[in-house]
Amino acid sequence: MRSALTRAGLPLLLLLLALPHGADGDAAAASGVRVVLADRALLADRLRIGGKPGDLALLRGDLVAVVRKSDGVLVDFFRREPQPPSAPQLKQTPKIDGLWMLQPILVGGQMPHNLSAREVRPAGDAIEAIAELGLGAGRVRVTTSYRLHASEPKLVIESVLEHIGGGKLAHLALGDVVKWGNVDYFVEGVGRTKPTFSGKGRWVGRRGAGGDLLLRTLESRPLSVSYKSRHHGLAPEIRADYGGASLQPGATLRVRRELSQEPLAVAPRAERPGATLIVDLTDENGRPLPAKLSFRGKAGTTDPDFGNDGDETGAGRFAWSGTGRFVRTLPAGRYDVLGTSGIERDAARFDVVIEPGQNVFVSGTLPRVVTTPGWLSADLHLHQAPSVDADIGLPTRLVSIAAEGVEVAVASDHFAVTDFAPELSGLLTRGAIARRLLTIVGSEVSTVGNRFGHFNLFPMRPTDAVRFENTTPKELFAEMRAVSPDGIIQVNHPRWDDIGYFHRFKLDPTTARLPHDARAAFTWDFDAIEVYNGYDAASEAKVRKVVMDWVRLLGQGYRFTATGSSDSHKLFFVDPGLPRTLIYHGPSSSDDDDLSASVASVVAALRRGQATVTSGPILDVTWGGKGPGEVAPAGTHPMRVRVRAAPWVSVSEVEVLVGAKANRVRYFSIPKTRRDVVRLDETFELRLPEGGFVIVLARGSTPLPNVFYAGVKPLGFSNPIWAGP
Repeated sequence: MRSALTRAGLPLLLLLLALPHGADGDAAAASGVRVVLADRALLADRLRIGGKPGDLALLRGDLVAVVRKSDGVLVDFFRREPQPPSAPQLKQTPKIDGLWMLQPILVGGQMPHNLSAREVRPAGDAIEAIAELGLGAGRVRVTTSYRLHASEPKLVIESVLEHIGGGKLAHLALGDVVKWGNVDYFVEGVGRTKPTFSGKGRWVGRRGAGGDLLLRTLESRPLSVSYKSRHHGLAPEIRADYGGASLQPGATLRVRRELSQEPLAVAPRAERPGATLIVDLTDENGRPLPAKLSFRGKAGTTDPDFGNDGDETGAGRFAWSGTGRFVRTLPAGRYDVLGTSGIERDAARFDVVIEPGQNVFVSGTLPRVVTTPGWLSADLHLHQAPSVDADIGLPTRLVSIAAEGVEVAVASDHFAVTDFAPELSGLLTRGAIARRLLTIVGSEVSTVGNRFGHFNLFPMRPTDAVRFENTTPKELFAEMRAVSPDGIIQVNHPRWDDIGYFHRFKLDPTTARLPHDARAAFTWDFDAIEVYNGYDAASEAKVRKVVMDWVRLLGQGYRFTATGSSDSHKLFFVDPGLPRTLIYHGPSSSDDDDLSASVASVVAALRRGQATVTSGPILDVTWGGKGPGEVAPAGTHPMRVRVRAAPWVSVSEVEVLVGAKANRVRYFSIPKTRRDVVRLDETFELRLPEGGFVIVLARGSTPLPNVFYAGVKPLGFSNPIWAGP
């Protein structure tokens, strides 16, 4: 895996002392702090680095802080000697920066203003960032200084606001916007908070990369802390307000706070007396099998909560194992325990009673009930520790992928190129994962500056680089093609606000046409559309909206492959493999032999559209003997629709849709009580004109029992079969 810095391909800069002579130099020497220009030697050997060569850095012993030269934002704060993470999900991920960014803000009335610096300079043993801002009635200058503590792992931050012109300014306040990882947040006096919070305290902190990190006010009054998560699985940015006052011309306002690498002073979770549950799950041949346990309390027992940041032994109400052996302590009570290993296998259910001091052992079998030789189950969008917003280590991620029955894993980290293969090899050698996986090196190219979307590229080489800052769609896609000529460019979550390609260019949802003023900048030079994203899984309406975008584009002659990916950023919320893309790579003698397929064959099949998308139902569809992504002669041919599902997966209705308007030509209702593997197997005559196409969609009415989001109902659909000459 490589950091954003390395991928940016910036020129090497020498490490230079930037201290001035005289009194400032004497002060720096006395404190043991140096201000330097950052270079690759300082930054490039760790993950999540936001700084670049040429930015200003503070050094004291092994402590480093980096301030971006372009705007004065603090982007890195770490120790050069690796510190163990304090969030179990990260395992022992080494050399990882725990800070995404801290940017001072000025609040005038209710409107926050980012204080983007016009000048960033060394000042003795500190770095100063100077911003100026007009606020209608007056003008202010804010000078923010960053200074490492002389002996402790702390960064002292001081902002001085000066009224430099105009009249009185009322209700001014200084604050910070902070991002520092996708983990739970803690507030002094409150403890662990929910993903949305508003309150006061002396500090706000988190566990995670490089140990605990907190932001503490050094003023006499507590700081106001607020954040609001748009998705449970994506930690929000923090807004910290330190208070303020009205300002007369010539007056100043000063605020001091610190970032501190110190253990959070929070009480541990209270655990009720209980016992250990030991579970062994195997396949139909008695072999170890990666699997997942889902826990529900029953008979008055509450659902267990192992915490958001736990590892595979327990997070949320789930546990994962690469071998099918689970050892999990539970509070006393009665539990419904569901064991699964992906959607192609049956489940095992246990009614478990836990009494204090009495360990319980159960075992079960998860037989494969849906055979899919020639098809591979793929998650094409996965985030882990190299991403700034995914605090999950690679070992834990790989166990979770295997436990969900995913067979192909594409690494797609923001601002980094990640290779699962070395870590997977070690897990297989140690026996920590019982089944092989096919892994693909990739990246999610998340545009910055000129922000117009997120795009997966795979396969890549670990040394590849793609510029993501201040680029354009045409420039970006051309560079992606040059980096991976035979690769897949996938448009991720195209309708999401701010980071959706279709949303940003205002693609008409009723016609799938671009407005005239967007056509010159837009390009259609991509291969796949992430039609079904895991964060939308609880809303079929959101998925349907992108389905119709895709169908209308097919009707215009584009042949984009529809994919489904989890976009998982943690162990759960969203669960890996929810949804997944089933890819037909070619004839195979068995499901085990599928894992011998080459990456090239899988990628080529995906480009051709030989794939279906699903969170449960598995579709086998042909028209004129041809399957998804293939072409049969125009005319009338037999259409076969077979839908299979594991007994624990609901399938209630199936639609056959044709053409650019997705006209429904067949509808099948399936009784809720039907739980045999083959839910539907129908053949009928279907006529398609040249250029026409048919897709099949299946859905269930009962939510999936083993996923975090409530109300996620099974949904699957095929890529089109085309009518040609």
